[in-house]
Amino acid sequence: MTTTKDRLDAPTRRDLLRGAGAGAGALGAMAAGLPTLAIAQDGPIVWVAYGGSTQEAQKKTIVAAFMADTGIEVIPASGPDLAKLKAQVQTGNLEWDVIGVIGSQAIRAGRAGLLEKMDYSIVDTADLDIPPLEYCAPYYSYGGGIGYDPARHPEGRHPTNWQEFWDVERFPGRRGLRNRPDENLEMALMADGVAARDLYPLDVDRAFASLDRIKPHVSHWIAGTPQTISLLTQNEIDFVFTYSGRVEAAQRDGQSVAYVYENNIVTGAYVAVTRGSRNRDAAMRLVSYFLKPELQAAFCNIMGYGPSKSTARAHLEPEVLARQPDLQDPGTAITDVEWWAENGEAVTTRFKTWLLT
Repeated sequence: MTTTKDRLDAPTRRDLLRGAGAGAGALGAMAAGLPTLAIAQDGPIVWVAYGGSTQEAQKKTIVAAFMADTGIEVIPASGPDLAKLKAQVQTGNLEWDVIGVIGSQAIRAGRAGLLEKMDYSIVDTADLDIPPLEYCAPYYSYGGGIGYDPARHPEGRHPTNWQEFWDVERFPGRRGLRNRPDENLEMALMADGVAARDLYPLDVDRAFASLDRIKPHVSHWIAGTPQTISLLTQNEIDFVFTYSGRVEAAQRDGQSVAYVYENNIVTGAYVAVTRGSRNRDAAMRLVSYFLKPELQAAFCNIMGYGPSKSTARAHLEPEVLARQPDLQDPGTAITDVEWWAENGEAVTTRFKTWLLT
C-alpha cells in the first residue's frame, strides 16, 4: 500500500538540478510560463513552516518545482515563531528567508517591521479567493474541526459540532485542544450558541466562561499540530480539534481516524518574507510559486486543503474538491485575521494565564 511517506519523499537537490526527479520535472512543466532566470541571492533560501505532512507535501510539490526551475536550493526548517523572528531581525542574524504564517501573525509582524512588504509585481494575485495582505500572500485555506477514532467512537458516539464537543455527559471522553487562544475562542462561542457568522467581534469574556466548562475534560493542550493526530491514534485522547488535511493524510497511511466536515473553522494560510533577507528577490520568487494554480492544486490533492486561487480548483481531484469546506454554509466560521491582529496579543496573554489557573 502506498503510504503518505511514499507520496511525500521529495527528490534530492541533485536529482532536481539534473532533471532526474520525474515528479519534480512534471511539476516544473506544470509551472511553465516563467523561464529559468538568474535571481540575485546570497546562499540558499531557508524556508520555515509548520512541519509534518503539510510541509512535506509543500516540499514535494511547490518547493520541488521551484528548485527544478531555478536551480536555487531551498533548505526547510520547522517551527515559525514571532519571538524568534523578532530576535533575528533586531540582531541582523537572519536565519529564515521565507516563513509560513497565519494572517494575524503576519499583520502584527509586518507592523512591527519584521517582514518585507509583499512584492505583488512578482507575486501574482489574480483569481485569489482569499484577499492578499500587505505583508503576506495566501496560498491555501484549511478547515479545523473534530477528529476522532471511528473504531472506538462509531456513528452516534462522537460529537458532530462544538455544542456536542462540549457535552461531556452525552459524549464522555478525553478532549484535546490547541494551547493557544485562536480557534479555541471561536469554538467556545459556537459551543455556547453563537452562530458561526455572528462570532466577530469575539465576546472574549463569554468565550472564556465557555472554556471554563470544558477545561476539566481537556487532557492535552497541544502545541504541535502533528500531535493532534498522534495523540488520537495512540489512544491518549478521544476527541480532538484538528485539521482535515492532517486526518486525510493519516487515513491514507491506514490509520483509524475520521473527521467532521461540518461546523468547521476555516483559516487562510499565508507565506511571507523576512525583513532584510539577503535573498529577497529569490524569496519573493519562491512565494510566487506558492500561488501558482497548478502547484497549489498538486499540494491540495495530497493534503485535501483548499487552494487560494479559484483557477486551481479545476486541477483538484474530484474527491478532494468534494471535501472542500463550503464557505457559503452558515455553519462555517471564517477566521477574521484583522480582529486577531488587533486583539491577539492581549487575548494570548490572558489565555496563557488562564491555562495555569
